[in-house]
Amino acid sequence: MNRRGVTLLELIIVMVIIGIGATLLAPGIGTWIPIYRLKGATRDVVSTLRTAQMKAISINTDYQVNFSNATTYVLEYRNTLGVFVTEGSPQTLPSGIQFTTFPRIFQFNPNSTASLTGALTLTNTKGSTRTITLTTATGRIRVDPPL
Repeated sequence: MNRRGVTLLELIIVMVIIGIGATLLAPGIGTWIPIYRLKGATRDVVSTLRTAQMKAISINTDYQVNFSNATTYVLEYRNTLGVFVTEGSPQTLPSGIQFTTFPRIFQFNPNSTASLTGALTLTNTKGSTRTITLTTATGRIRVDPPL
């Protein structure tokens, strides 16, 4: 008789090997989390800045990203009365991430340029940083170190 399958002993051995591997990896994973949160938050902020730039061009009105405090930012546009109005809800950085140096506003014009040059620095709990720089003449958004 040909019996195929896995014995209980083989299953136990495999589970022990997986358990040992997980035990060895768990402490290392905890150190990666702040780095991934910083990268993700940087991508989100850059995405919001690029959205503001593209909307300024396509709708032909000024758009800006207003950094109201060390953890919150919001997209705004200039209405027909010349006042900036919030578009969408305020965005909050993940826990452990904050803006350490930031301008109050990054503003984009309909011709794809920016009104103010500035740099925005995000920092995590481990002290790692990412700097987002905006160039006035071209409206270029640069991240250092690159993602």
